[in-house]
Amino acid sequence: MFMSMYGISGYTVMIPIWKAHWGLTVDYAQWSLIGFMAAAGVSMTLSGYMVKRWGIRRVLVVVTALSAIASVVGGLLTDWGSIVGIRIVLGLCAGMITPLTVSLIYQYLPEQKRALAMGWWSMAAMLGPAVGPVISGWLYVQFGWSSLFLFSGLLSMFMLGCLRRIPRQSISTSYTPFPLRQFILAGTGSASVIIGLSQVHYWIGAGWGYGMVALAGGGMLVRLVQISAADKQPLLHWPLFKYRLWTLTMLWNGIVTLALYAGTYLIPLYLMDVQGWNAADSGWIMLFPSFIMVLLAPVVGRLYDVVGPLRLMFSGLLLMLIGSLLLASLDSGASVLSIISAMFIRSVGVSLVTTPGNHMGMVCLANEHIAQGSALSNWLKQLLSACSIAIYSSIVMLGHNSVEGTLVTVSRIQAAFWVSIVFILMLIPIWWLLRNNRRQMSPASPIMNGG
Repeated sequence: MFMSMYGISGYTVMIPIWKAHWGLTVDYAQWSLIGFMAAAGVSMTLSGYMVKRWGIRRVLVVVTALSAIASVVGGLLTDWGSIVGIRIVLGLCAGMITPLTVSLIYQYLPEQKRALAMGWWSMAAMLGPAVGPVISGWLYVQFGWSSLFLFSGLLSMFMLGCLRRIPRQSISTSYTPFPLRQFILAGTGSASVIIGLSQVHYWIGAGWGYGMVALAGGGMLVRLVQISAADKQPLLHWPLFKYRLWTLTMLWNGIVTLALYAGTYLIPLYLMDVQGWNAADSGWIMLFPSFIMVLLAPVVGRLYDVVGPLRLMFSGLLLMLIGSLLLASLDSGASVLSIISAMFIRSVGVSLVTTPGNHMGMVCLANEHIAQGSALSNWLKQLLSACSIAIYSSIVMLGHNSVEGTLVTVSRIQAAFWVSIVFILMLIPIWWLLRNNRRQMSPASPIMNGG
């Protein structure tokens, strides 16, 4: 999981560097990140089918080995187009790894240990955003950008060694026909929506075609839902939305995702383009509040059954709101202390809203639906992650129509943070619905205890 999140966060800090190194604007440089996330969203749709067909261990070994090979190849590339291409390959691998690691928790651990395990899983997920910018900035300064790919390859090889501990015959396999039509709709629709949204700042004028691409992608996803709902062996198990808890937690997790990437994407741009910090120093500034978030993840897992998810989620919502308001008020002369303090408050809030939201959505599912639920949940979050970065980058790029406009202005970053605040405010009615409907949840489910 750390490897997947490092693939996202480690390269956000590189966007300002690649802008300068390759002479790119933000909307071009972002394709190294958007391509990774879009590809991950496509491959996540396959995880449920792949587990049924070949089992968790075999699938993880294959995609991790492919990730190692692609990383080595990436370190040898010398042109921007090829770098984006290899990042897409790495995204396809990461998209398979993420939901399968969640499935391992709910397949092998007893119920009373799952909340704590999800806390540790969240810690691994947050470790990427915490140390990714530091590692990436230091590697770039010391050894150049190709070292980033080589480091990713080392992580993949380490994971291959860890996979030896998974039993070979842990999951029975079965053959089911591959839903090719659904996969084409999911992949093409996701990519079209992301591409269209990433160029939203061009919609008014000559770039109106991108709006049509986004609209067409949305239509494909609607058609995917219709076909999947009528299929006995769907690629994505949409009937899971008949569970009220599942639907509400998916709304919660989706909106959290939209707000979350404001910090991951915008802070490196602010530190390097506005404050003038280099990649390594920017990484260190981002490390301290993010590391607190990492340390809190297992603690939140332990508190889940003590104080209840709703109290944790509401506290996190307030802290995310306060931290985001502080970040939206930063100007070009803000001190390092004020930047770290705002990021610290926001990071604590993120810890309190993510682990309970992730766990609540899984414990209401039967064991046979865990893989499908993990695939669908992670696909939706990955699609929203890519869309959120596309939205924020479009706000940042408003008014930039040429390569000359390489520097990001503080007013654009502030505007993007205000959009993330709107997303956070949208969590309030969802939390209220969860609170009002807790008595309608399954009485066998322990998730609302203490809520």
